[in-house]
Amino acid sequence: MIIKVDIRKPKKETIEKAVKILKKGGIIVYPTETAYGLGCDSFNVQAIKKIYEIKSRPLDQPLSVIVDSLKMIERIAFMQENAKLLIEKFHPGPLVIALKKKSLVPDVLNKDRIAFRISNNEFVQNIVRNLGKPIVSTSANQTGFNSPYSIDDVLESIAEKAVDLIFDAGSLEKNKPSTIIDFVMQSSPQIIRVGAISAKEIFQTLKIKEECWDQHLTLTKE
Repeated sequence: MIIKVDIRKPKKETIEKAVKILKKGGIIVYPTETAYGLGCDSFNVQAIKKIYEIKSRPLDQPLSVIVDSLKMIERIAFMQENAKLLIEKFHPGPLVIALKKKSLVPDVLNKDRIAFRISNNEFVQNIVRNLGKPIVSTSANQTGFNSPYSIDDVLESIAEKAVDLIFDAGSLEKNKPSTIIDFVMQSSPQIIRVGAISAKEIFQTLKIKEECWDQHLTLTKE
């Protein structure tokens, strides 16, 4: 089922419908500030496995989540002061932060860390807030396909019947993907993808000297 949504003024009944499906272990497609995402209850192991199947994604490639607050982050991760500095400056926004996870987070989602962000998309934030738990956040496409900025893009690689509900907000702006920073890797922190937020902005916020920047860059291939 496809439902049209206005992300600036999401209807209460639309949010409630999304939450109801997520609570039952369902899968949704939803708009974010970067692209369309594929999501489920991040504590539901079977739902997480279904997302891996839909995306044809190897189980050794972890998934990130969207949270609604610092309080929710502290439920799932062991906070570090440097990470809190970044949260306070760049969240809500396109910055994914990885911290050592707490046992509440299923190993199928991530074995030793949890990567999260607070989205600046009010529609998504309303869903997370009303669910009371993080939701999985991964691009709504099969692995190897281009990022989806419209529902037509989504349906190029994912069948409508593979998910429980699709929220159509029209064509999204083709913004840069989230920047990803990991506080679990050696020589912490490590920026592993530069996106909408530059490495310079991150390093300056953390007061890392410029001559040391290269020691904190472990960029992965797209």
